[in-house]
Amino acid sequence: MFKNANALTYIGFKLFAKDIEKKKEKYYEIGRNLKKAMISMPPEMYIATARMFSLLFGITGAILGLIIAYVLVTMVQLPPFFPIDIPEPYRAAWLFYRPFIYAGVLAILLTVAFYYLGNLLFAIYPATVISDRKSKIDRTLPHAIIFMLSLSRGGMNLVNIFKSLAENYEVYGEISKEASRILWEIEGLGKDLRTALADAIEVSPSQNWRDFLHGLITIIDSGGDITKYLEERADFYFERARQDQKNFLEFLSLMAETYVTALVAGPLFLIIIQTVMSVIGQPNNVAIFSIIYLVIPVGSFMFAAIIKLLSPSEIGRAPLLRERYLYLPKVRDVDMEKVKELKRKVWVRNVRKMLKNPFKLFAERPYYTFAVSVPVALIFTIYGFSVNPYIPGMNFKYWFFTVDDYIFISIIIVLAFFALFYELGRRKIKVYIRLTPIFLNKLASANESGMSVYRAIKMLAKSDTSPLRKEIEKMNSNLDWGVSLGDALIRFANRLRIFEISRTITLLNEALKSSGNVTEVLTISAKDASNAELLRRERAVSMFSYVIIIYIAFFVFIGIVYVIASTFLSTLAEAAMKVQGTGAGAGLGILKSVDVITYRNAFMHAAIFQGLFGGILAGVMGEGSISAGFKHALVMVLIAYVGFSILFGFKLI
Repeated sequence: MFKNANALTYIGFKLFAKDIEKKKEKYYEIGRNLKKAMISMPPEMYIATARMFSLLFGITGAILGLIIAYVLVTMVQLPPFFPIDIPEPYRAAWLFYRPFIYAGVLAILLTVAFYYLGNLLFAIYPATVISDRKSKIDRTLPHAIIFMLSLSRGGMNLVNIFKSLAENYEVYGEISKEASRILWEIEGLGKDLRTALADAIEVSPSQNWRDFLHGLITIIDSGGDITKYLEERADFYFERARQDQKNFLEFLSLMAETYVTALVAGPLFLIIIQTVMSVIGQPNNVAIFSIIYLVIPVGSFMFAAIIKLLSPSEIGRAPLLRERYLYLPKVRDVDMEKVKELKRKVWVRNVRKMLKNPFKLFAERPYYTFAVSVPVALIFTIYGFSVNPYIPGMNFKYWFFTVDDYIFISIIIVLAFFALFYELGRRKIKVYIRLTPIFLNKLASANESGMSVYRAIKMLAKSDTSPLRKEIEKMNSNLDWGVSLGDALIRFANRLRIFEISRTITLLNEALKSSGNVTEVLTISAKDASNAELLRRERAVSMFSYVIIIYIAFFVFIGIVYVIASTFLSTLAEAAMKVQGTGAGAGLGILKSVDVITYRNAFMHAAIFQGLFGGILAGVMGEGSISAGFKHALVMVLIAYVGFSILFGFKLI
């Protein structure tokens, strides 16, 4: 999809402009949605783009339909579809033209289907963007209001507050874009503040942001105290964030119960049914293998994906903040050759630094471990296939059960590398998030006693004993070298790259520029960081219970599967053999011999898949991250594999 006009847009507008102009009144709602989604195209241009892409989709569908029809006609014998008697000579004509008719019908159906698919995608795209922007605005709103409150207490007027909010788009994201729109209407279009706020209400995707702007307009009209209003709204939206989090946790409770029912108890019930059916002579290997290799993995992953999409958490690393006081030389004073040489030297230096301490790099960017673990795992898997090659004519199931150990050990290698370094990095992040409000409160206390922020940082660099001390010492070194306090704080945030700390430092920097009351600014910053930490702790404590539910469900699953494989299945197989040995089996015609090896190995795979994908789901439910689920997946896969392979004596490596 495109948020801006492109070549196809202009071609489509030339082709369909007259027709679009006739139906212009139909596109009013689309125009409003485009404004809410901040898609910088008029509705007429967007409709033209949609029609062009739908046309291309239709052509693609026609080509695909003809290709499929050709394959069906030449390689697959077509069924009659309509088995009716047709008199000659019409029958011969029908048989001759039938492939062409089927091909034409298929091509037309796919053309129409793809055309309307293109239309559908463009119709729902603005709604998707609006929904995404709404969730981001609602998530950031409490922190943005605290930011506005700190600037308001420093005496800054509303227009300048919106300007500061717009400038800090790295931290406040979609709210910064909303502030930029308000600022553009004031400075670019010459509107007064009240009119700009009213216009912003009409096109904002977030009801919470609209309610906040309604309140601002009321305060402006009545001449009320804006600072007091911001303070009240900050507390209100923080409580609303807690309520939203409570609602989300209730949703997680429902999802956990559904998961246990649908993907733990359900597969267990079906596995038991299919096992009994195989013993009484009606085996259905396709059904039981579908449950193990399709339903459990795909179902668990879909649960994890749904929860992840609805989880209110930041994704990825925090953005780099911009330093305020940088020397930018004029273009005519820049030697581009020297710039290229300098960039090359910086790149070489960074590479050498990474090679000297690769473990630090892996802890900061755990996804880089895949560059090592995946090749190692592939080599190990290929080695297993070379030691146990598949020979044509072999029973594929038994061959697969011979090499599956290498596949599972390779999965464990990939999980272990990533989980180790991811948890090392996460532990460091959790410590810094917990200590940052304490650090700011110490600065506030020192400043309240009459000490400047510079001296307070120098004092803490010598006296602090927490894990944050090294970062405080680096900040102190920056100040000694003449770096401004604001840039020293920004460098501190950029070294850590944590959302909560970047947001707090941005708030602190902007507030220090506008206010002379440093103590109050530090206190507000510490409060914002403490509120974020409080929400995170409440969520972690509540979500831990759902992780326990996943683990209990996993242990119940492998326990029952083990009983089925080691006791139930063997007992039924022995009973079948005894019945057949006595000759009664011919009369009863019920009990049959069971392929115990196949079922035992398949059940071991079921336990491993349950652990692998259940662990990922536990990470999403417990910490809101698929990456966090790798450690749970590693633990569960190890328990299932070691338990079934060694402790239970099913297979020895």
